Formats: sequence, structure tokens, C-alpha cells
Amino acid sequence: MIYLDNAATTWPKPPAVIEAVSEAMRSCGGNPGRGSHPMADAAAQLVYTCRSEAAEFFGADPSRTVITSGATASLNIAIRGLVPHGGHILCDNLCHNAVRRPVLSLVREGRAAAGQYDASGSDDEILASIRANLRPDTALIIATHQSNVCSKVLPIRRVGRLCREQGILFVVDAAQSAGHFPIDMERDGISALAVPGHKGLYGPQGIGLLVIGEGVVPRPLIFGGAGIRSLEAGMPDELPERLEAGTLPLPAAAGLLAGMRWVRERGTETIRRHESSLARLFTGGLSGNFTLHGPADGSVVGFTHRHRTPAEIGNTLAEAGICVRTGFHCAPDACRTLGAGENGCVRLSFSAFSTEEDVERILKVLRRLH
Repeated sequence: MIYLDNAATTWPKPPAVIEAVSEAMRSCGGNPGRGSHPMADAAAQLVYTCRSEAAEFFGADPSRTVITSGATASLNIAIRGLVPHGGHILCDNLCHNAVRRPVLSLVREGRAAAGQYDASGSDDEILASIRANLRPDTALIIATHQSNVCSKVLPIRRVGRLCREQGILFVVDAAQSAGHFPIDMERDGISALAVPGHKGLYGPQGIGLLVIGEGVVPRPLIFGGAGIRSLEAGMPDELPERLEAGTLPLPAAAGLLAGMRWVRERGTETIRRHESSLARLFTGGLSGNFTLHGPADGSVVGFTHRHRTPAEIGNTLAEAGICVRTGFHCAPDACRTLGAGENGCVRLSFSAFSTEEDVERILKVLRRLH
């Protein structure tokens, strides 16, 4: 089997990640910070180490590095927890439903207004579109760092600088970029960064991060036990406990820690160059019946065929033991913006484990399509 659906979840996982998850289940009991026995202490130490190394990875404060169930949860907390009542939200037209739906929920509830800027052009054009769509009440700008339909990358550092100049909070969806690109909260002017554990950081499913900038305190989205201030009626003011109600995913945190270390050892630049070379090899081998949608020089390639639907191509590839994704990829705005058509597109997404042989095999199958 050839696995080219890494934009959904990277597979396989490094052996160290699998072992770390297993070891955490063998050796850590209780809840971190909520027990005085040795197993709870070991759990607390594991979570602290994971949080600290994640903070170092993204140029942040460990106490402002919140463990969540994934990037979707992180985005919901950031979007619903930071926008003031009646505020205006500006997001890009490549956004995932993890951005689009929380924003639209606030609009439907009458709690916020929303607009879009065009992220399909050059960096200068993206900044111009943001400026053209700003309003006096714009409270939050959201950027998809890299699209999950193609390899389009937004200039987050420039957008972050604009947000600082305008006094606007800046949320970055790093679902496809974390582990692929260097990200620094302070340097890039980010107020809240949503990170999945199971994609470019090579951790397991079920864990993510919400990295929060200085002076930013989102309202809680989930309420419950936090391990501190148990006699109070509301969630504590302190981060990260304010946003970490309930039991943390301890084995997943162990896997995420191992995954981050694995990525750090290899280097994000090295991984990105490898993925980009495979994308160029693939696109260079396509025939004239195929159309690319958006840039294809990174980890993600979106394409369609003149005579075959994405579903037909996906089924043909599956029969050959090749795993890709077809449809709208939970990003209908992006598919429309990129001209993918009424059926969406086929998406290939590479990882550090993908090979040139994988590319040659999928091209061999696609060349038989008419």
C-alpha cells in the first residue's frame, strides 16, 4: 500500500512515537497535577516536558501552550473565545471548515460579523485584499498558513505585522504548516496558533495545541475540572488550566513529544525540501488531461482530470493500493477559489516517509486514464 493522504494524518508514525505512546500507557497513571502519588507525578512531568518543548518549537511561553484534542478544537477556542460581542472577523478564502464553521456560527448567533479576503494571489495582493476589507470594528484576522487543498502558503509574518499596526488579534491555522515551516509567535505577530499533533509533527490523533501570545486570554469553551481552584464556580484565570478542562490525553502527549523531537532532529527545512521535490516529480509527470489547482511545490497537490471525476480517480487508485483523498477536503471555499469544480479535486499529500517510487507508481496508474 502507498499512503499519500498525509494532509489528513501522517502515516506511518516514527517508531519512537509508537513506543512513547505505549510506554506512557504502561507507566503513567492518574491525572497530571491532580494527585500526590508517583504515577501522577510522572504524568505531570510528561505533560510539562511536552508543553515546554512545544513552546520552544513555536517560540512561546510553556504556560501559554494549551493542550487540546486537535487543531479544530484549538481554532474553536481561539475564534469563539477571542472575538468581542459584535466584533468583525476577517478570514481568507482558502479556509478549512474548522475556521469557516465557527465563524459562521458566531454570525448566525448574532455575536459577530464576518468577511473574507482573497488569499489566491501574490503576497502583496493578499495584504492589499486584507486592507481593502478591514473595518473599524475588525477584531480578528485569521490566516490559513498553508492550504489543505494545494501548497499555497500565506505570508503570516507580514499579516502579523499588519495586525500589530492595527491593534487586531491574529489567529493562524497551522494545520498544514506546523512541522513544515518555522513558526515563531513573537516574530510572526501571532495572537493564537492552532496546531494539530497528528500531521506534520508526526504524533498520534487526538491531541493538538493552542499556543497563545502574551496578553491574550481567550474565554473558555469547555468547563470542568482543571486541577486548581476547585472551590471556585468558574474556570481559573491562569493559563493553561483555564482552557484545559477535563483529563488530558496523556499517551497522545507522549507521542506528540516524541514526534516533535523526531521532526526537530531531521529539520523542518529538510522535510519540506523532500516533500517539494516529490511534488515537482509528480506534477512533471502528469499528462495534458490533468489540471492542477493552486501551487504544487510543497507537501500538498490538488488536481482534476478532464474526463474523470475525482471519485472515479480515487477509486481507481484505491484498487491499485494507493491512498489519496477526493472531494472538497472540508474546504469548499478553497476548492471554489482554486477552480476545482463541482466535484472538488483529488489530493495527494506527501510526508517525510514518501518516496520517488511512490510517485512513479501513482503516475503509472494515472497515465492509463483517458
